[in-house]
Formats: sequence, C-alpha cells, structure tokens
Amino acid sequence: MKKVEVIVRTTEDNFPPQEKVVLKFTEQTVSSAENDAVLSYPGLEIHLEHHRVFKNGQEVYMSRYEYGVLSLMARHPGQLFTKEQIFEAVWHQDSESCLTAVTNTIGRIRQKIEDDRAVPVYIRTISNLGYQFMPNISVKKDSL
Repeated sequence: MKKVEVIVRTTEDNFPPQEKVVLKFTEQTVSSAENDAVLSYPGLEIHLEHHRVFKNGQEVYMSRYEYGVLSLMARHPGQLFTKEQIFEAVWHQDSESCLTAVTNTIGRIRQKIEDDRAVPVYIRTISNLGYQFMPNISVKKDSL
C-alpha cells in the first residue's frame, strides 16, 4: 500500500513554520481480480468489470472513450498523463491528431462528474503537460 501526502509548509519571519496537508490518498496494489474492482472516490464510483460510473449514487452514462480515459486515469491517481499517452492508451492509435480528441473528451467527462468545472475535484489540468486524476480526499480500491 502506498500513501501519498502533499504538504505545504509556510514560513514567516519571527514565527515557527506551519505545515498543512493539502492532498492525501492511499493507493493499494491491484491484484489479478482487477476487473472485479470498484474504484471508490468521494462522490464517485467506477465499476471496472461492468464499465459503469456512478456520481453520488446515480449512474452516469459514459461513451467508450470517456470511460476509457476516466478509468485509465482513476487506476493511477496522481500520475501525470500527457494527451499523447491518453490517446495511445484509449484510442489505440498513434498520437498524431490526438490533441482535440483528448481535450474534448476530458471536457465531456468534467461536465458529467465535476460539480464545478471551474474548480475540478477529480481531473486537473497541468498547464502544457497534461492531466492528473487527483481526487481531494482519500482513495480506496474495493474488492481487490
């Protein structure tokens, strides 16, 4: 099991440093029963075997590519994916014309799972680099 914490340390003159945990998640190793897994995040569940997504208990329809992008990133929380990596992994093609397809797909996923697209909870854009699946609260993988 891997635990990751992002800590911010603030220092000011004549004051002791203060630390605050801004992001924490736990990643468990995926077993051979990965397809039976349910990835659970606050307000979001991804059922890998049945290719189903639930937001606050309500099923959310995802196209093949939307589900592919979301499940790829959710299986590796915190990992930075370039548009090229996402395109090659989900579309199974060269990444020559991937920029628009990936950008549009991420936008549609955000419309479906984010409460406020201006303040994303699940998928973060890292400017000029790519995307990360970074839920704000602890991560657990059920049934593994």
